This record gives sequence, structure tokens and C-alpha cells, in this order.
Amino acid sequence: MLSADVLTAPQRGAVLSLLETVTRHDGVSPLDEAGRFALTREDARHLLLLADDAEAAEDSPSAVGYAGILADGTIQGMVDPAHRRRGHGTALLEAALAARPDGGVWAHGALEPALGFLTARGLREVRRLLTLHRELGGDRPLAAVPHFRGEGIDLVTFEAERDAEDWVAVNAAAFADHPEQGALRREDLDARIAEPWFSAEDLLLARADDELLGFVWIKREPAPEDAAPERPLPEIYAVGTAPAAQGRGIAATLLATALHRLQEDGERGVELYVEADNTAALALYERWGFVISGQDVQLRAHAAESEG
Repeated sequence: MLSADVLTAPQRGAVLSLLETVTRHDGVSPLDEAGRFALTREDARHLLLLADDAEAAEDSPSAVGYAGILADGTIQGMVDPAHRRRGHGTALLEAALAARPDGGVWAHGALEPALGFLTARGLREVRRLLTLHRELGGDRPLAAVPHFRGEGIDLVTFEAERDAEDWVAVNAAAFADHPEQGALRREDLDARIAEPWFSAEDLLLARADDELLGFVWIKREPAPEDAAPERPLPEIYAVGTAPAAQGRGIAATLLATALHRLQEDGERGVELYVEADNTAALALYERWGFVISGQDVQLRAHAAESEG
């Protein structure tokens, strides 16, 4: 098993190829956005099981298994479907937990085989992330966009020079209790701005004079060249309100504006992710017609959980 802080370009290519194979087979990606970003960063640990081909291992390696230990302690992994039930998953899990005993292991898609594998090895659920879906158009009309409560609040489009530092600060405050979203730094924002899917027109802000009160971010992934004509559903990437601006209808107005914009653009539906225990956010999304369409589960070892 190869263990590295930094993947070489061929190794990264092998992981991405494995990711494509596993996603196609399982119907869900075993790595989320943070896991994919970690493939090019130096603050993660990578565990890689290569195919038994010593000659190809350096220049064009082929991976049969991979696990990433992210800087926040979360663990994500996968095994090639053709190489499962051979102990590879167990070897990767044991190595990852040896390096990070308190690690939170993600089972994306909450697939029964993955959950069974992890619970059989003493891990238990500590977190559940829900995927919500809403159809747009058809017989599910959207309610009118509500007005901000208060004077002097303007809806504007993101401008990096003016808004980037304010966005990082408001995002950190709005998601102070969220282990991933609240930890985003300016470099993380810049990395997302550099992504092919980013459009400043899809990052809408509520501002009052020089103060940023809230934001809604739409993510629209471009369709792969070999995909079907329909591109992936857009995502409400994040909706955040500055704590001091709570109660002014910021989140509801921004969310409604985003949904109406997506519908006007002819999008057939939209998705978003929310913590299962975030009752306030769930209530907002349910009012706007979202329903649960999927879930991801994070598990930890009993000992690590009791120590925490």
C-alpha cells in the first residue's frame, strides 16, 4: 500500500480513473467535492492500492483501491468493483484509522453494502447529510419571491475584489457549527472560483451599504462531453445569512430568487445538501417544495466517539 502526502500526476490520474469506474458502478460518487479537491492539496494523506504491475506503477499506475484522510479528519475511500471482497477495503480502513483513530468515515449514498461493511467493523453513525430535490416548472409552481424585511437591502452579483473577504467572514459566521462549510478560507474560495462551473452571476449577495448580509450560491456543473444531452442538475451550493441579519427574510428571499432564476433558465430541477439535524434549514426548504432524495452517512469507531 502506497501512503503519501502528495500524489504524483500519474497517481492522481489513477485515482480519478478509479473514481469514474466506482461512480458508474455504484451510482454515487465515493468522494465528495472536498475529497476531490484533496487530491491536489498537500494537507491530506493518501492511501493507494495499486494493481500488481510493477512496470506500470510509476508511469501509468492502475489503482484498485484508494482512501483519503482529509485535513479535517474525515475519511473517504473506494475499491474497484472487480476487486472487492478480497480484503482491500479492510486494509484501507485499518490503515486510515491507524493514522487517524478519530476519523469520520463517509458512506456516500448510504449504500447498504458500505454501511454493513463499516458497522461490522465497529463503526457507528455520528452524522447524516440529506440530499434534497425540487422539480422546477410543470405542475409545481414557485411562490412569488418575498421581499427583504428592512430598508436599503440590495441584491447584487458577486465581485471578487469587493466581496471575497466579506464572503469568507460571513460564511464562517453563518456556518460556525458546520465542520466543512464554516472552515472555508480565502484560498478555498479562490479554488472554487477557478473551477469550470463557477459563474459570478450565480453567486448572489444581499448587501446593505458596505455590509454583506447574506448570499446564495448556485452551482451548475458543465456536462461531460460524452454524457447524455441533459447536463447534471444544478445545486443550491450554499445559502448563508450573517447572524446579525437573522429575521430579515434574507435566506428566504435569496433562495426564492435563485429558484426563480433557475426555472427561468429552463432548468428541470435543483438539488441541495443539508444536515439532517438542521431543523430550521429543513423547514425553509420544505416550504419551498424540496423533498429528500438521498443521504450520506458519516461513521466513527466506538472508542473514538466515547473519547470525544
